[in-house]
Amino acid sequence: MRAMRLDFLHPTGPQLKLGAALLALGVVITGIAGWRYHVVAAEVDQLQSRLADVQRLAKRGLPRVREAAGDAKSLAQEVVQANAVLASLTVPWEAMFGEFEQAASPNVTLLSIQPEASGRHVRLMGEARRFEDLLAYIGRLEATDGFANVFLANHEFKAGAGETPVTFSITAEWVGRP
Repeated sequence: MRAMRLDFLHPTGPQLKLGAALLALGVVITGIAGWRYHVVAAEVDQLQSRLADVQRLAKRGLPRVREAAGDAKSLAQEVVQANAVLASLTVPWEAMFGEFEQAASPNVTLLSIQPEASGRHVRLMGEARRFEDLLAYIGRLEATDGFANVFLANHEFKAGAGETPVTFSITAEWVGRP
């Protein structure tokens, strides 16, 4: 019989390499599992925190809204007024003034420009040297891209020397770009 050689201190051969490979694989898998555990635990903590916030909000009592009989009517009026103010604030003033400058005349002076509540109508008040100058100005306003339905609302001749000045009021619809 052949003698067996047992050396527990210095193992050699393919078994050592296989054992070392399995040990390294085990260490890598354990590291990956530990890292995944850490990631999942952080997600669980975050979700639990959000759940606690939602539960606190759900338990919180909301104030009751009391409606009086006249409140709905006054609220509707306030909404209408707020929409009118919003419409007048959103008028594209630069474009509108550009159209006024395009139609300007040295014989016509605008004294006021007043937008209507809808924000799409404008009332102009001013003076012209002659009635013909006023009619020409209305024609130029109508010819611009920004205005349509330009009408002479009222006019009044002033008594004076030489030419007869005219005070006027014009209404126009703003159809220019918003």
